Parts: sequence; C-alpha cells; structure tokens
Amino acid sequence: MKKTRLVVLPFLASAALALSACGGSDEPSTPTTTDAGPTSISKELPPPSSSAEAAPAGATEKTAPGTELKVGDRAVIAWDHGTVAVTVTAVEAGDKAAMEQQYGERAKGLTPYFVRYTLENVDGADHGFASSPNFGIAMADGGPTGVVITGELGTCTDDGAPEDFTTVGAKYEACDLSAAQDGAAVAGAEYDSDDYSDEPLVWTK
Repeated sequence: MKKTRLVVLPFLASAALALSACGGSDEPSTPTTTDAGPTSISKELPPPSSSAEAAPAGATEKTAPGTELKVGDRAVIAWDHGTVAVTVTAVEAGDKAAMEQQYGERAKGLTPYFVRYTLENVDGADHGFASSPNFGIAMADGGPTGVVITGELGTCTDDGAPEDFTTVGAKYEACDLSAAQDGAAVAGAEYDSDDYSDEPLVWTK
C-alpha cells in the first residue's frame, strides 16, 4: 500500500495546500464506487517534435529522452539496478466521489486519473520486490497538472515487483494515481524521472 498524499498547487497563490497521511490503520479504506467504469482519455498533444521511436519487442537499449509514444507502445528505461521495458496500456478518468471521500475537502474540483502500465524484465536481473517506477498524466498544453497526489484508489493499485520478477520476459501490471483540475485537457501519460526529468517520455492516444 502506497502512502496517501495530496498537494494542490494554486496557480495564483504563493503557498500550496497539503494533506498527508501515512499508511496503516490511520489510512482511509478504499470506498466502494458506483460509477459505470473509468473513461479513457483521447485528447492528443501537439504533433511530436522528436524523431525517436518506440522500442520494438525484445529491445533492451534505453529509449531516448523526449520520445513521443502512443498508448500501447513499449519503452525501455533505467530502473532499480538495471533496465526494464514499460508499456503504458491505458489512461483513465476515475471516480471523483471516491477520491473526495478518501482525500477529503482538498480533492474537490479535481478529477482522478489512472495510468495503467505493464513492466517487463529485459535484463534478467533479480528485480524481485523492487518499487515500481512512477508515472503521471501529460496535459494537452504541455504544462503541469498543478496537483501532486500519491496513494491508491479503487482498482488503481501497485504492490511493486513480485518476488519472481527475476528472469527475461517476466511481466507484471501496475497502476499509478494522478489528478488534474476538473475540465483540464489530459492527453496521456508521462515518465519524467531520472534521465527524463528535462525531456519526459510521453504516451498519447
């Protein structure tokens, strides 16, 4: 279970509002949702400026920073003590009411998003129990979301790599929770850690 944390960054304010709670018995339980299911995101970013391409199946060379991808494309990134292939499989809007119940008043006016992805062991190293990489949503205008959120919500969960994630071809699925202001145009998902902090990998529909 991930630590639960929500930070809203008002664009015209000098201070951020923050809410955090550690896991354990103090962490609110995930509420039951009644919506008809998550909605996929289909808005696209402007045409990509990078000429880099998605990593083909079986490739182990790291994907270049700034590469523009489509949901379903595979990339290879540095992770843990080696490399891993990642495929973003979906970017979905989640249940607003469930998020407000779990995160409280500061979640009002925000829409949760689920970034679902698959990780594949490509270097044959023992990555058992490693923490998953973190993915967020990419805004259609290329700007920040204005929201920092961690934790799990509904079916969007991540337990990290399983014990047997130790051989080439081993796979597991995970989901990262993100959020944006209601009505904001979301284009897809991005990975902006480590080598990609200045030029993220971006997956769009």
